[in-house]
Amino acid sequence: MTLNRIKWTLFIVPAVVIGLFETIRHTLLQYVLPLEIGNWVTAVIDAFVIALVSRTLLQQFSNSQKELSEERQAHAILKERERLARALHDQIAQSIFYSGVQIKTARTRAIELGAQELINVLDDVTMSLREIDENLRQSIFNLKAQTSSFGNLQDRIEAYLAKSLTRTGLTFEAEFPHTFPTITTSEQVQLFGILQEAITNIVKHACAKHVVVTLETPPSHLNQWLFKVQDDGVGFDTTSANISGHGLEIMAARARDIGGELSVTSGPMGTTVSVYRSGSGDGESFV
Repeated sequence: MTLNRIKWTLFIVPAVVIGLFETIRHTLLQYVLPLEIGNWVTAVIDAFVIALVSRTLLQQFSNSQKELSEERQAHAILKERERLARALHDQIAQSIFYSGVQIKTARTRAIELGAQELINVLDDVTMSLREIDENLRQSIFNLKAQTSSFGNLQDRIEAYLAKSLTRTGLTFEAEFPHTFPTITTSEQVQLFGILQEAITNIVKHACAKHVVVTLETPPSHLNQWLFKVQDDGVGFDTTSANISGHGLEIMAARARDIGGELSVTSGPMGTTVSVYRSGSGDGESFV
């Protein structure tokens, strides 16, 4: 029902109902229903009809407010992403480039002096800078990427996997439900950040050949979902691994920010990073 029709219904229906009741009251019920009680009954009927007709209008207004809030939030996030991308490029990326030039100059001088040990150290530093530069450029690209895909998390994930894994030789597959779960803009941002961290760890440490990304949700409960990133790599000891080094603290914090729970299982057959968020109310569980 359009907004215009709802407004006309709100004007006409209560008047018609009250008019009919008053007609019946003063004809058929004239000697049955006392005047004072009739006035109260009229008021109750009027309030009930208005509340019933207004329900659709109020629901539409509530939905519009929610959509507007989501749009403002998405716009604010997009502006912040652009600001961060500029800051990373203008400050950190330029500093890395300058450091690379200085190291190259120092290496040239070390070659002239025949300081092989120093040359080896500078080569290691250069490799580290290249890795940092590559990760930084990838982060800048992700921040500047157009996020009309805020509304389509599936396309955004598939595009990221194709760009990030194809060049590494890793194969991947992404599995999503036919009925997409209810995931807000802020939740999408955090989930995508968890995916990026997990993929970075796989590429650097897992020696994997295949990656599977899945999003599951019970059809009867779209506020509940399970997001998983799985690989077939060598795994690691979750009880003794350097948590900060593997970025697990960052992923756990992101999961907590959206009311989710991070779980990491790892062994010789691979690693699985899972984020589970239970919805409100009762629903089918798959965990």
